[in-house]
Amino acid sequence: MQVNDAYIPETPIEGVMHAFTRIGRRLKAKQPGDTIDHSAHVVLFALRCNGALRLSDLAARLELDASTTSRHVRSLEQLGLVRRSPDPDDGRAFRVELTEQGVEQWEASARHRMELLSAAMEGWSEEDVQTFERLMTRFADGVAALTEAPTSAAWADKGWAAVAPRLPRSGPAERRTEQDSAAGRNPAPRENTDNNLESTR
Repeated sequence: MQVNDAYIPETPIEGVMHAFTRIGRRLKAKQPGDTIDHSAHVVLFALRCNGALRLSDLAARLELDASTTSRHVRSLEQLGLVRRSPDPDDGRAFRVELTEQGVEQWEASARHRMELLSAAMEGWSEEDVQTFERLMTRFADGVAALTEAPTSAAWADKGWAAVAPRLPRSGPAERRTEQDSAAGRNPAPRENTDNNLESTR
């Protein structure tokens, strides 16, 4: 998709906006090898971060209406990626949760996107990667502080950070870790992701 890729921004802010537009549509697009689309990925991500949820709670976290969320759930249920289970707190209700296949599909999709980002930064120095990460995080914090979001959406700000370290690493980051180990250097320990994940619930 080449829409507006030839556009030349006139200011740095326009350049940032244009870059996000280019990146966003590509990360949302179904990539070669993907088995699920972006909307399904987001639903699985919400369940991966939050555990089993009532349909109404899932809809609130996705900031979608109940009917749209229900359609997504039915589609994923037919694919065997989610299942419904009785709500222990209300016998008339049910909860939606990931199946083992759903966890595998989400991790495969997430890993694919991480590999894409890693490949895009191939050849960057370690300092460049760290600077980019620091500035992106600072930018994301600034945008989050200026935009209102429902309390139920707060999990998304922490969710990826909590879940991503559980994925098998690949690409330059993994090679750097292997090189550090071979050289006798110990990489900085990761924070306890179980505690991080619990804080998103």
